[in-house]
Amino acid sequence: MSIDQDVRSGLAAELDALPPGVELVAALERLSPAALTGEDLAAYLRGCARAQSRGAARALDAMHHLGRAQAQGCERLAAVDEFSGDEVAAVLGWSRTMSSRKLDLAEDLADRLPAVGEALWEGWLDEPKATRFCEWTRDLADDLARHVCQVVLPEAPELPVGELIRRIEQTAAALDPEWAARRARRAEKNARVILSPNPTGTATFSVCDLAAPTGLAMRDRVDGLAAAVRGLGVLTPVGTLRAEVAARLLDESTAGLADRDVALLLAAEYHRQATDLGDGGSGGPGDGGPDDGPDEGPSDGDPTDGNPTDGDPTDGNPTDGNPTDGGPDGSGPDDGGPDGSGPNDRGPDEGPSDGDPTDGNPDDSTGPGDPPDTPDLGQGLLDLPDLPDLPPMIEGPDPRSGRVRSGTTELRLRLTTALGLDEHPAAVPGYGTVLAPHARTLLQRHHGGEWRIVLTDDDGRLQRVLLARRRPRPPHRDTGPRPRGESCTAIVELQVPATVLAALTPDDHRTRTGDWASLLTELHQRLGAGRDGPPAPGPDDHIRRRPRAETDRWVRVRDRHCIVPACRRPAHRADLDHTVDHAHGGPSVPGNLGVVDHHHHRAKHHAHWRIRQPTPGHFTICTRAGVHHTTRPKRILEPLPAPRPAAGPRPLPADGPHAGPDADDVIWRQTFLKRTARPAPSAGPTTTPGRSTSDDPPPF
Repeated sequence: MSIDQDVRSGLAAELDALPPGVELVAALERLSPAALTGEDLAAYLRGCARAQSRGAARALDAMHHLGRAQAQGCERLAAVDEFSGDEVAAVLGWSRTMSSRKLDLAEDLADRLPAVGEALWEGWLDEPKATRFCEWTRDLADDLARHVCQVVLPEAPELPVGELIRRIEQTAAALDPEWAARRARRAEKNARVILSPNPTGTATFSVCDLAAPTGLAMRDRVDGLAAAVRGLGVLTPVGTLRAEVAARLLDESTAGLADRDVALLLAAEYHRQATDLGDGGSGGPGDGGPDDGPDEGPSDGDPTDGNPTDGDPTDGNPTDGNPTDGGPDGSGPDDGGPDGSGPNDRGPDEGPSDGDPTDGNPDDSTGPGDPPDTPDLGQGLLDLPDLPDLPPMIEGPDPRSGRVRSGTTELRLRLTTALGLDEHPAAVPGYGTVLAPHARTLLQRHHGGEWRIVLTDDDGRLQRVLLARRRPRPPHRDTGPRPRGESCTAIVELQVPATVLAALTPDDHRTRTGDWASLLTELHQRLGAGRDGPPAPGPDDHIRRRPRAETDRWVRVRDRHCIVPACRRPAHRADLDHTVDHAHGGPSVPGNLGVVDHHHHRAKHHAHWRIRQPTPGHFTICTRAGVHHTTRPKRILEPLPAPRPAAGPRPLPADGPHAGPDADDVIWRQTFLKRTARPAPSAGPTTTPGRSTSDDPPPF
């Protein structure tokens, strides 16, 4: 979703029209936030943020001058060096490392990325986002870094930090795919395990620089096992439960046990402990029930706030383990799946659907039937009278309607990339950018998942959503039965403009990356057989609570993520909300459905947010404070730059030390040496189109 601020006339318009500087600060000084409401208060906050960005730009410019100053006169050194940080540290009482990082940012804004420095000076880009531009383009050659900024900078103000990082990664990988792949391969050779102590007396265990498919497989296994244990009546907070599952898989306590055995063992231990304590299952650590952990916080996309749902690939925390089902839902590989297979629509008008078998919701029951051949784990752990049956999701996708699933990965890539025709990066919502070779590896791993073919127009706007009835047959693959471990609940979204699909010749794709001819032939046959737009309404859509499977898929593909501004909770892990509640007569049709994560679903019902959908996919949100936001559907195919070939292979960035007490010193010394060897920029600062400038020139 892209976001438009619905700025009203009057004071709000006057504040938004003032450029950052003395006049804006004076206007803010004359106002008191205690006397403002609604849109005026929002404009006051925006003005404060722009003034703060101008102040940050001034401070960075001052640091840049102080770090290069000399005792005699106003002459400055040509560039900062490893001793420049000492000057700033002594004045501000900072550590040398912190002052060096700030100086590095100031140097980048003045030299390598002048457009970002100007955006900070003009006040429409804040310092945290400017920092991410510098940090996440540091490995790039200077020409590629400036090109990334040219592409991403105009949309940066409306993006949360986590999404901004993903866009920078995606654009950089598209500019030079071969260089990005070489950088990833070299980093994988430095894979390592780190155990570090925390101030609380606990420890953090990290596995660093794994290949993306390996890391995603590890996360999905932990998520799937944690969901299975939760289905056995364990009320431990989901974040704590994931950590327990991961620890038990790595220590020797579950050696030799299959996943089913591990789930039964953890559930039995939990129920035994609850019985011994006589508390009837208080929920374990945190004692707040299954949803008291940090996983239920808002998905704001900031990788620095410790929120495990922000989609930041560096924070090491998986996404929330209570997604609302967005996958096959019992519909099978065809579009004609059974009705009523959409996910539960939570909220007061729909009833909870959190996967908790104890909350009284009949849709959350795990179903009858004992798993065959339950192993004997010894020690009498399973001799408990009230231990629930193991959910069938351990064996693979649960076919029951509305069943919450976990351990689900959604892979989004272009069909041309899957065919090997280009090297555009893919995306895994909740993780980030995945390079094209890794995306094709994940595609083969998720061969048995739900494959959605998303057709767009030439501008990348959604036209149709199809379910693939066939799969490409990878070369040299055994055609026998699929091993048990390959069962998955993954969602694969193959995106392609309808005109590009029509131009593909099926027979040309039998041996490139597998036999795709059968799938392409099927898509050609269906290309002209249906109509564009959302699925046709059914006769009972106005009375049924859960949407049909086709409607569910369309809405989740259309909205991509939670519709609330700055929330990037992936659609397959969020709720489907009736804009007009079903209890008040709202139909289960695309024009009355939207993707809203659980936190913002509760805000609608408990914080009195008002959500309207004037046209399908366009939402107007009025918060409790009376501030209005409007969102509109975003492109399915985001514009990517064409690759920029170099005269020869681009050199990889310096591979500094990973850890150690003197690592920072060595890294900063390498940074300064690299900076002094960098040629001066060929062009000065550029002004981003559509942004106003003031008469006061920027310092960068």
